[in-house]
Amino acid sequence: MNVSVTGPASNAAIAASRLGTASAWLSKLPDDSLGRRVAGELRRHGVEPAVCWGEGRQGLSFVERTAAPRDDGRIDDQAGAAVASLTPDDLPALDFQGAETLFTSAATLALSDTLAGTVEELFAAFDGRTALTLHRSRALDSSVARERVESMLSATDVLLASEAGAAALGEDRSPPEAAHALAAAHDLDTVVLADPGSGALVWHERTVHERDSPDAATIDERGAFDALCGGFLARRIASDGVDEALAAGVACGALARTVQGSIPVVTPDEVDDCIAAMDDDRDGRR
Repeated sequence: MNVSVTGPASNAAIAASRLGTASAWLSKLPDDSLGRRVAGELRRHGVEPAVCWGEGRQGLSFVERTAAPRDDGRIDDQAGAAVASLTPDDLPALDFQGAETLFTSAATLALSDTLAGTVEELFAAFDGRTALTLHRSRALDSSVARERVESMLSATDVLLASEAGAAALGEDRSPPEAAHALAAAHDLDTVVLADPGSGALVWHERTVHERDSPDAATIDERGAFDALCGGFLARRIASDGVDEALAAGVACGALARTVQGSIPVVTPDEVDDCIAAMDDDRDGRR
């Protein structure tokens, strides 16, 4: 049995941190050995855990890894998770001045009405870019979870979704059409639609940019989508254009698939080398 610290928001924050972006992770953790392990793991990857310590327990997921034709087995045990009771008053005094992006995941919003309300309040008060990630459609399994996500989209600038996530929002057309429809329906500034195994596209200012994923052996696909999100957001914070940011995201996702585990252990040099190889391959096809 392997034990690891993982989650869509923390994985994306780690990827951004590894590309040189100062990153903090806001949450509520139980004051016990599991809570301290989470905070320590984030610090180890350069992410500042801006958390409050309280009652409750650490949410867990149990995953049985299999190979085709079997599907992985997964049991999420989130009942009583400390973070589900997080309110704005719980958060430490944080200075958002100078922060460029505030992001969350649909999985976070699905945990409780209290937590979703806290995130919505933070988004409404934030002056910078806001982003929402949506990977697996199970984050929208219930009508309540779907309503929470759709409510948050009105306060969101950037949506990063898998193709399955877009379909769960009712957009199962071709990726360019789905991206345009989502942007129009929710007044989004930028939409990224991704399949980490094949590539991604970004819709911005009514223009679509696409990037194919480079050839990479898939050792473990967990965390690849989160790495793509973190890489894209990090390079946008660095004022790169959307096409350059998309290339960094796709490179992060491809590199994350080549190692065991869901934490995106990437380096800037690896990402830049991967982008250069992607550019050479694209030029060769023209």
